[in-house]
Amino acid sequence: MDTDPRGMLLFHRDFRGLTGGHLKVWHYLRHAAESRSFCPRVFLTAASRRDASNPFLGGNPDWLLPAWQPERADALFVAGLDWMAVPDDWSKPVINLVQGVRHASAGDPRRGYLSRRAVRICVSGEVADAIRSTGEVNGPVVTIPNAIDVPAGVVGRERRRAPLLVAGWKAPAQTAVVVAALRAAGYEPEVIASPLPREEFLGRIAAAEVVLFLPLEEEGCFLPALEAFALGTLVVCPDCVGNRQFCRDGDTCLRPDHAPASLVAAVGQAMMMTPIERERMAAAARAEAAARGLDGEKRAFLAILDDLERSW
Repeated sequence: MDTDPRGMLLFHRDFRGLTGGHLKVWHYLRHAAESRSFCPRVFLTAASRRDASNPFLGGNPDWLLPAWQPERADALFVAGLDWMAVPDDWSKPVINLVQGVRHASAGDPRRGYLSRRAVRICVSGEVADAIRSTGEVNGPVVTIPNAIDVPAGVVGRERRRAPLLVAGWKAPAQTAVVVAALRAAGYEPEVIASPLPREEFLGRIAAAEVVLFLPLEEEGCFLPALEAFALGTLVVCPDCVGNRQFCRDGDTCLRPDHAPASLVAAVGQAMMMTPIERERMAAAARAEAAARGLDGEKRAFLAILDDLERSW
């Protein structure tokens, strides 16, 4: 029997593999554990992977529930298509984490849920602007910029082994074209063409002098660029809407458009930087990453939980 005197904040996850979206929900579940008002609980669907890649299995075992019973909860925390599991007649508070600008796109199934009452936490100002522009949002919209959590053991690595790394697992077709263009220009990049376990992924980023990220053209907040900032790797990352606040061209990184010629030119610019230019950009990037620690994100979320009944 659950004896925690706080209200239950119930999470729902269908975990098929670690993504930035799952990682951020995991962060919010951990934040909720420190709430004075709510205790977190999470239900994993039957189709969810249950192995070491699933962070929801690595927390407090009391957080896991064997069945989806929203009627037991005092509030729900949903993201993406978790809305499908919310009863139509649900009348208690809902916190909706909105992680993509595509939630506002016509035809996206997640747009249809904007009309359901919720306190919406957007991971960037661009996401908040996108959903507000629909005129369909029901409930408060709050922006809490995405924060990062890079393991200290990775941050401490100093030796670089790869002059150039292309991280293109999200856009394999574009990655093939860009890698071919880079090779034609005389570069021999290492390539991440498919998802990797998190520690291996961060290790590959930390071991590169320059990393070229190839995100989707529309992202809510592209966390890997921020993680590379923290790791001290020089970043080339094209515009993807949700990275504009922290991927500042010529300041924290180089931010070309998605055209292969533009990407190759930006890589060349990064590779030719003087040590002083590199350190200036790396310092600005490290400062940006340092300002996005999990503590600030946690404080903002706990304030929402403390005020949830009133804001709802």
